[in-house]
Formats: sequence, structure tokens, C-alpha cells
Amino acid sequence: MRRLKSVLGVLACLFAVGCYQEIPLDDPDGSPPPWDAAAFPDAGPPMDAVFVPPPGKCVQPAGVDLLLAVDSSNSMTEEQASLAAELPALVRSLSMPPDRDGDGVSDWLPVTDLHVGVVNVDLGTGGHLVPTCTSSDFGDDGVLRTGGMTEIAGCMATYPTFLEFDPTVDSPDAFAREVGCVAQVGTGGCGFEQQLESVLKALSPAAATRYTGPGYAPPTFFRGTSGHGDGANAGFVRDDSLLAIVIVSDEEDCSAADPELFNPESPRYGATDLNLRCSQHAAEALHPVERYVDGFASLRADRPDLLALGLIVGVPVDLTLDEPTDADFAAVLADPRMQEQLDPSMPSRLLPSCNVVGRGLAFPPRRLVSVARELTGHRTTVQSICQEDFSPASAAIARLFGTRACTAHME
Repeated sequence: MRRLKSVLGVLACLFAVGCYQEIPLDDPDGSPPPWDAAAFPDAGPPMDAVFVPPPGKCVQPAGVDLLLAVDSSNSMTEEQASLAAELPALVRSLSMPPDRDGDGVSDWLPVTDLHVGVVNVDLGTGGHLVPTCTSSDFGDDGVLRTGGMTEIAGCMATYPTFLEFDPTVDSPDAFAREVGCVAQVGTGGCGFEQQLESVLKALSPAAATRYTGPGYAPPTFFRGTSGHGDGANAGFVRDDSLLAIVIVSDEEDCSAADPELFNPESPRYGATDLNLRCSQHAAEALHPVERYVDGFASLRADRPDLLALGLIVGVPVDLTLDEPTDADFAAVLADPRMQEQLDPSMPSRLLPSCNVVGRGLAFPPRRLVSVARELTGHRTTVQSICQEDFSPASAAIARLFGTRACTAHME
């Protein structure tokens, strides 16, 4: 029945002008729209090609599969609370879109099909015993959280692997409160945050699927393990949804290719303070950012427009990017506050990139911003975790996801 509906949809488009349908059955050059392989014959794998957004007005909204990747380190108490406080506004904006330009038309079509899952960014420390990292082998392993923050009134101890919003029975605020119970992951977690690797492991399937496209090579992880997209986290990511990722962290990514990096007694890295190893040995010990650019892109190989990334990270407040261009990213990465420099007042850490009195410090997220930069085509937003509240971040993320959540366009 699903195939029949898709065929009928394509046939309907043949009688319309400028219609872009979710399953292209008649693509003459074999390239999945909106990639124009004929115009760019030398383009390589997905992220090497040129992204051409679908034209025209959206006439069919997509479901949204929203993954929240949340830092659980000791400095994240206020930031997690700020995230939870803005979740109702985010869900309301997606499901009941605003009309900010006052033209009498909602800024995007209502999102009526929403999955939300939460993952901690703790992937352990390669089996090495490190203070604050209680599960040294795999940490939380990229498995979607089911535990609730019972210290908060009304939160349950256990939740489903992911939460599903049904606007016919759920109020946005009540649903968002339930998400907040899971998204407040607590503190005291591992100080070696592996934000990018956690997201990739949470979402990647161990075998090819329709949404990964032909020739998919599943990534492998620590000790040869596979991703959880078709295992522990099965059902969260669907074929035709907008895959929406939000990373919330006040630290830089430390997704390690060499687990020896975490060994306090390492003969290879032992001369460097443990707190500085992720920055001082990034080139030789961390996975290249291309692993995540290509890995995320492969999860929407058949529909590159149905992928979006929002960051709430340690960029200075005046450098936030709502609809960034490559020049915008270049300016952020060139800013002196975004450079990794030792702090003269505390040589065991880097200079903070931003600071909010009463909330704490954040540090330059160069790897995270670099991944966002490579996901071209207005599919990213970069917000500051140093904002006193996350309402600007929530509005920017809602706009990004709302405008990208579309399976069919009509000129």
C-alpha cells in the first residue's frame, strides 16, 4: 500500500507544475533530488555534491524525528533547565507555526507527527578509569534514554525509548514537559564529551536501509560495535521524516579514534594534562570531522533536504548564526574567542569562549561548528549556550526544523 500511494503521488505531480515528490521514480540521471548530478558531473559522494533546495511552497509536511544530545557534565545544571524551559515553545512552534512576517500565512506547515529521543554524550573512556567517568567502557553508548528526572515533580522514573506527539490527544506543553523529564539528564557525568560520536552511534543502522541509500557502509565504533539505529533505537528514525539533531553542550567534542587518549598513565599522551588532551592531540587521536559530515549525510542519502542540525554550544552570544552562509561560519571560526588557547590564570584548561555570570563557562566548539559548516544548504543553526535563556535558540531551531520538514513542494 505504501508503494501504491507513492506511485499515485508521483502521477499526481505529473499533472501539476513544479511539484517535488518524496520518492522520485522518474529521475533521468539517477541522482536523488534535490541533487543535480547532471549539472555537476564531477560531484562525488553526497556531501561533495551541490545542494539545491526544492523550490516553491511546501504542500505536504514531513514528520520530524528529533534527537536531543545533551551534555551531562557537572557544569550543565542551569543549561539543562534552560533547555527544558524552552521545550514547550519549541513544540508549540512546530505544531502551531507562527506568522512572524504578518502576511496572514503561517511560516511553515504544522508538524503533526513528531518523535523525540534523548541521548547522553557520554561514550565512556576506552576502558580506562578516569574520575567522573563511572562507566569506562561504553558510557551510555548512544542508546536513547528511558530514565526520567524523578527529582522534578510529575516526572516518572521510566519512559519509552522515544516520545511520540499526537496533536489530536496531546497538548504541546504537556508533551514538552514529558520530554523535559528525560532531557534533563543530570550532572556528574563523564568530563570527556563525545557529542558527535554519540549522535552517530545513536542514529546509524548496522545494515543498509532505504533511507541510507545504496552502497551504505555502516560505521563501526569502539571495540568493533555497531550503531543502534536498527537495534536498541529501532523505530525512532523513519524513512521519510526530517532527521533533526540538536546538540546541547558547553564543551568541545572529544570523539576519540584512539582510546589511549583517555589513559591517565598513557606513554603516548601522558605528558599532556588529562584535561587538555582532547585539544592538544585532536589531529592524531580524534576522529576527523568528515566522519560525521559524511555519516550524518548518509542517514538521508535519498533526501538530503530532510536533515537539519541545531547547535546550542559555546559560541559567543554575538556570533550566533540563524541562517548561516559559509562566510558566516568562516567569521565565527576566525574570531579570537573561538581559538583554543591555554588560560594563563589556569594552565590546565583552555580560555573560555564565553561566560555567563551565575551559569558558568563554555569553551570553543570548533569541531561542532565545523560539522555544521559542511552541512550546507541552510540546514543548520548555531546558537550560544551562554545566552541567559534559550528562547532565541528555541525560535531559531523551530524555524529551521519547521521550514525543512517537507515531503512535497509546489511552485
